[in-house]
Amino acid sequence: MNRQSTRFLTPALVATLAVLSLAGCGKSPAPVASGAAADAATASQAAESPAPPADTSADADRAAALAAKEKELADREAAVRQQELEAELARRDAENARQAAAAAAKKPAAKAAPTKSATVAATQPPPPPPSPIVVPAGTPIAVELVTAVTTKTAVVGDPVQGRLASDLVVGGRLAARAGSAVSGTVTQVVSGSDKIGGTPTLGIAFNSIATVSGPVAISARLQQQAASDTGKDTAKVVGTTAAGAIIGHQVSHKSGAVVGGLIGGATGLAIAKKTGGEVALAAGTVVSATLDGAVQFAAG
Repeated sequence: MNRQSTRFLTPALVATLAVLSLAGCGKSPAPVASGAAADAATASQAAESPAPPADTSADADRAAALAAKEKELADREAAVRQQELEAELARRDAENARQAAAAAAKKPAAKAAPTKSATVAATQPPPPPPSPIVVPAGTPIAVELVTAVTTKTAVVGDPVQGRLASDLVVGGRLAARAGSAVSGTVTQVVSGSDKIGGTPTLGIAFNSIATVSGPVAISARLQQQAASDTGKDTAKVVGTTAAGAIIGHQVSHKSGAVVGGLIGGATGLAIAKKTGGEVALAAGTVVSATLDGAVQFAAG
């Protein structure tokens, strides 16, 4: 048996072979101490047997750490890919919006479809304008004088200024408001100073009423007389209509014209004072003038 073969023999096996060899030669083997031999055999077997496996806990920790790092790297790569994907989507959205805006700019703006109410309103004719307000002839108007007039100094053609003392209303429609300027002229003057025993007479014709749409031409006349210088000191002045008809109440014309409001009461009556037989109308006096013809006012 060569050395290469004997290196794989255990000590126990070598001892056994030695005993057998001696027995074959007629020699008695030397006694072997059982305890020492056993210990030697056990030590030899332990030396020849492979080493026990190393502790695997360190390997497990290293493997877990490696797996954690690999997962971390995978997560980072996934996050990077997600960001890149979102950036690409945002870029595409921006490009689509730009193209849509460019296309819309090239097209004419679409007109909104008309609503049903707008269609109906377009097909229906517009309402007619309100009809003008016509004040019929014979309607009395109350005028408060702004300038004083007297037969002692007045001359035919002198201007006379006044204003409406009340609203001019026809059929419930307002033709002219109270306070509207009224213009006129003196048409007749008979002074008591010029003729002994004569009747002082003052004639006035109002020819214009100012409105918001412009002046309106009218023809409203009044004639006021005083008693002769042989009469009483004072006398009530009458016009072409009875002054008492418009004192203290409203006047309704048979055709529908109404002069609203009170016309001065007794204190507003035109009074011809006995100044040598003259008619003297102070500023603030309210007189009544009657329209000679119909007058048309614009609807307010």
